[in-house]
Amino acid sequence: MERKLSFILLLMLLIFGCKGKPETQTDASQEDQVVYEETTEPQEPEPADSTPQKSPLSKYEYTWSGSDDMPDIVIIVDDFGNSGGKLLEDFADLPQEIVFAVLPDLSHSKTAAEIAARKGHEVIIHVPMEAENSSVSPGKKFISKNMEEDAIQDVLDDFIAQMPMAIAANNHMGSAATASLSTMNHVIGHLKAKGLFYIDSATTAQSAVFSATKQNNAFSARRDIFLDVPDNSDATLADKIQSLGKYKGRREPVIIITHCHNREKLDALRKFITQVESMGIRIVSLRDAFPQART
Repeated sequence: MERKLSFILLLMLLIFGCKGKPETQTDASQEDQVVYEETTEPQEPEPADSTPQKSPLSKYEYTWSGSDDMPDIVIIVDDFGNSGGKLLEDFADLPQEIVFAVLPDLSHSKTAAEIAARKGHEVIIHVPMEAENSSVSPGKKFISKNMEEDAIQDVLDDFIAQMPMAIAANNHMGSAATASLSTMNHVIGHLKAKGLFYIDSATTAQSAVFSATKQNNAFSARRDIFLDVPDNSDATLADKIQSLGKYKGRREPVIIITHCHNREKLDALRKFITQVESMGIRIVSLRDAFPQART
């Protein structure tokens, strides 16, 4: 009888022991998910002697390494002006080197520019411009490829008055306008007269910005990478970091543009910043990247 009872007890222990294993695996999986989610949320400041938290992107193995020959990077965040509140404040808490490109004429345009400047960010005017074959309007007021010089100057003066702290401008949409040499001559010439320089968002392969810059003896720079295209996934971010390898040895900084539409884009940008800084790549402001633009 005692042997039977012992056998039954042993059998029950084995059965319940086997059932317990999947639960342990599930708990571990949930813990991994919590750790991942925490890395995408705003972090509390860490003590000065603590070890910085690595980006989830650190699990990727890149085919290039070492940063001695890597250029600095400039990060521009486009499309500020539509949103305020906590999302705007959290973007403004990013490192001061991150540049705010603000759309004019929107409900939060003034607030976004003022908060950015107060937090030490450079502000540039995200100028709405006509696009080719698009049914979407660039904005309430925009520069088209057929505008006269006086009209272009009036639009730019209005935008500059809305953001007097702006140091430069780039284009919002604009594949039609930026492909027009006469239009960009007027744009770049007037910006130069007002003490601003131009950054080509490079939304068309037929951009006339370089030629217009030379004709006006002005300074301009060109976007190299769109960070959030086609999405904000870690795989896409890893691809973008991988693509930095082709700029190794370049003297000019790499210009990267992303957008401020939602928290997912902010989280992705945070992860990107953490990863590239951990690899020894410097993020710099426009003024530090292009001191020649000051003249």
